[in-house]
Amino acid sequence: MITHHLDKLPEGEYTLWLGHATLWIGLENKHIAIDPVLDSIPLFKRFTELPIPQEQLHADVILLTHAHYDHFDKPSVLSLLKKNPESIIVAPVGFWRYLKGHISRDKCFELEWWESVMIGGLFITLTPSKHWSKRTPFDTNKALWGGYVIQNNEQCIYHSGDTAIGDHFKEIGERFEINEAFLPIGAYRPEEIMKHNHTNPPEALEACELLGAKILIPIHYGTFRLSDEPLDEPLEWFNALTSENTYPFETIALGIGEVYRFSKTSTFKSI
Repeated sequence: MITHHLDKLPEGEYTLWLGHATLWIGLENKHIAIDPVLDSIPLFKRFTELPIPQEQLHADVILLTHAHYDHFDKPSVLSLLKKNPESIIVAPVGFWRYLKGHISRDKCFELEWWESVMIGGLFITLTPSKHWSKRTPFDTNKALWGGYVIQNNEQCIYHSGDTAIGDHFKEIGERFEINEAFLPIGAYRPEEIMKHNHTNPPEALEACELLGAKILIPIHYGTFRLSDEPLDEPLEWFNALTSENTYPFETIALGIGEVYRFSKTSTFKSI
């Protein structure tokens, strides 16, 4: 994996991929963190270094897709809350059990699928995914899971969270005009187990077509060894597919720490 090193967060409007499913987005003069995982997690070592010093990371809004340790790293979230006590967290319904005592209730918004919250000029919607949730032996599916659509008057961005391929992509595409879709391409072997909860590269490409998104940016690979495939296999497979086939959307594979600048606009379309 290529890692681009930064001294601090970018200014203006941007998306920054920090590895695995972790994104930082700049919109409406806010820094939005999605699934911030900034170090190794229980049982899994981080194989690619964080591209920016942790002390330079801060967030006004934190979006959490589900409770699995590779998406909700509690030490990372608490570190961000300590730096910015005014941060707002948006999470699927049931997540308060993990956050009470660390953030005031009025700053933690729990959403059902298709519910939305407006934060400043940002319209944030929790979308369905085919996955599950567990953090302890006693909380299986006690919290919901999903992805997010983030909109303002010019941009419409989608982060799927963890998900298998399914009809929910088509429904999301019917409700939103998505510019950038950040879709997972890793953690797919052994297939008979992983196919029920994750997408492989061809399925991510299929999902983008169902969404009708303009740009696919792959995530969820190259950082943690969560499954049987080599760390570099998902991107190699993805690149082979995109070089051999034509798709009705653009594909952009970012290096870890690479800054993506939004270049296209869409008409605001709510559900």
